[in-house]
Amino acid sequence: MTRYLLLLGLFLGLPSLGCYSGSPSTIPGRSPTIPVQGVITLDNEPVANATVMFFCKKLRITSYGKTNENGEFSLTTYDPEDGAPEGRYVVTVKKSEQTITKPSEHPTLPPQSETVQLLPAEYGDLESTSLRATVITGGNNSFPFNLTR
Repeated sequence: MTRYLLLLGLFLGLPSLGCYSGSPSTIPGRSPTIPVQGVITLDNEPVANATVMFFCKKLRITSYGKTNENGEFSLTTYDPEDGAPEGRYVVTVKKSEQTITKPSEHPTLPPQSETVQLLPAEYGDLESTSLRATVITGGNNSFPFNLTR
């Protein structure tokens, strides 16, 4: 009888050994994430609808966010607003506006358009940006960036 109970216990318990615990930060292959937020301003004025990218060269990972009307953002890496893995990041900020300069003359052709960058170009390029952030477990992972013209 004991032998049958042991087999039943193994039969019922084995499937749970390979199950995932439910936390996104513990999924195999993913780096654990830490909540990260911040504020983007341009000459001390909030920048709405800007795209913020945190790039970690060591981890080869990019986390991103979009600013709200107050210039505030939260980063996403795997799941919405899950933050970013611990590490040192190069930060870019972009905001652009696209306008149609010439409507399409045929329904299958796109209109001609022009894209205008609304922030200084240096902040939107990985090579030229001076913005940096270090995400630390248990640290203050709130990053205010004041861009200047």
